[in-house]
Amino acid sequence: MDATNDDNNALIKKEIEARRAFLFTLEWLLALLNRYASSIQFDLVHIELGSDHELGETFGAQEAFKQLALLTTSLTNDFRKTDIITRHVTNYWILVPYDSNREQIQTKIIDIFRAAKHKDLNIINREISIFSLPLDAAETTTNSRSAIEFLEYLKTNKKVLASKTFTLSANYEFIDS
Repeated sequence: MDATNDDNNALIKKEIEARRAFLFTLEWLLALLNRYASSIQFDLVHIELGSDHELGETFGAQEAFKQLALLTTSLTNDFRKTDIITRHVTNYWILVPYDSNREQIQTKIIDIFRAAKHKDLNIINREISIFSLPLDAAETTTNSRSAIEFLEYLKTNKKVLASKTFTLSANYEFIDS
């Protein structure tokens, strides 16, 4: 029992550190965008796994945490070392340091979800949005937003701001938005 708690504590610590690094890097990039918007380009990928309680109600809190931590590990291992990944509850954010091939990102995410070790997540739809930054000139006012506020802004306005949005249904059907 203690080994399981130690493993869970190590996962929690790792996710906290990853989130801190992600938010620090995003704050820095947002500050750079305010100064040099034309010379910096990067993508931000958002993966939303159902509602915050959907997995917990299905599996129980501990098993849901394990499933999400396993997905975090897969995303970290399958994306490049220069891509920074974080999770907040059932929302994953991936910072891709340059304007990338959106189809390649889409394929990589789908392959990760199709892996046998993530079959338990097939009970929920996964909505994926890819944002190209800087956003359009009218939307680049990031100077009054913290990284957390900016992520919430993107999530709330993804239908308008994302350069690509699609849903991966529980049975792997694509629903382009």
